[in-house]
Amino acid sequence: MRYYQEITLIEQVEISPYFIWSKLYGQLHIAFVEIKKQNNQANIGASFPQYIYQKNEVGKSTIVLGTKLRLFAEIESTLQQFNIFKWLERLTDYVHISSIRLVPQEKVTAYVTFQRKQVKTNAERLARHRVKTRNDISFDDAIKLYQNRVTTTDLPFIQMKSLTNDQRFKLFIEKRIAPKSSESKFNTYGLSSNSTVPEF
Repeated sequence: MRYYQEITLIEQVEISPYFIWSKLYGQLHIAFVEIKKQNNQANIGASFPQYIYQKNEVGKSTIVLGTKLRLFAEIESTLQQFNIFKWLERLTDYVHISSIRLVPQEKVTAYVTFQRKQVKTNAERLARHRVKTRNDISFDDAIKLYQNRVTTTDLPFIQMKSLTNDQRFKLFIEKRIAPKSSESKFNTYGLSSNSTVPEF
């Protein structure tokens, strides 16, 4: 990824950064969906340069998503055509958007992936899904089956609203160091489990 654009959340007295992240990422998701419709792939990757997720020896977590987002593309015209200013025009009081810049290769310290981490958080929801899709066991049996499979996470997240059914969900984001740079496709959140973005 050779070009990037940086979005910085502007500190607000009365509005939480979590609220701004939710609005910002909701708009980005719509934009990424549009790109995928046009190109059959999303070739813009997202990164969170201030992201921190660490656990100390007693299991206490330090969790920071930060206030910056970078959008990466291999060629400059991809970001120009994406036109992030258009998608975020209603948020101009809440975010600052930089111009498109070359990635400073001499400052790159690593290549990382930012991926969506889905967790099974609700036994009843899982049981309903099982009965609806497979219809091979009763709802009560499905509840018993899934009660021990429910998992949780304390990864950084952005509160989202589904475009299809208006339900709220948490978009958990996991960062991983990659052994080398690799370019592929990103999903409609700008995330990928195997496509990297530079860290600097």
